[in-house]
Amino acid sequence: MSNFPERKPHAVLIPYPLQGHINPMFRLAKLLHLRGFHITFVNTEYNHKRLLKSRGPNAFDGFTDFRFETIPDGLTPMDGDDGDATQDLISLRESIRKNCIQPFRELLAKLNDSAKAGLISSVTCLVSDCIMPFTTQVAEELAIPIVILFPSSACSFLSILHFRVLIEKGLIPLKGNGLCSFFSYLRECIYIYIYQGFKNKVYNRDIG
Repeated sequence: MSNFPERKPHAVLIPYPLQGHINPMFRLAKLLHLRGFHITFVNTEYNHKRLLKSRGPNAFDGFTDFRFETIPDGLTPMDGDDGDATQDLISLRESIRKNCIQPFRELLAKLNDSAKAGLISSVTCLVSDCIMPFTTQVAEELAIPIVILFPSSACSFLSILHFRVLIEKGLIPLKGNGLCSFFSYLRECIYIYIYQGFKNKVYNRDIG
């Protein structure tokens, strides 16, 4: 049997099960695949059914070294749910936190068995959404390197980055004219981090 699969890096990517998280992770998966990685893309069972429903049951046939796997999200389907509805976000978050770690362990064990049989390459790294905390625990248990992806926009990142400062300055929670103060501070941050950062980067590049 060829030992080619053993020489190919194998990345397991797992997004948070919302569209705005799945799409960036899928783009990253395609880029890694173009760079020669074997890819395992992990969806929840619920979202994978939605994906197949929208694209057709044979949508991913013929993908070489790019496979899809699923784990349960732990939620009980609602009566009348046809598998094409947005799940309750709070229930989904809590269920993922409590119920996904063991199915993820079992999936990695299955992939390891397939690698030992020479069917795929061994898992060499995990790429996890930043709000799938159980993945870091599993990575530590199995001694697999893990990369954390923050898939949100730059504005979201800046907002989260400054939560502590906003609270310390009394700008949030909003009260009275707090909204005006909040946006004034946000404009200041954007100027410092984007405009000044870009200016310095261009300057350093030009004189370097």
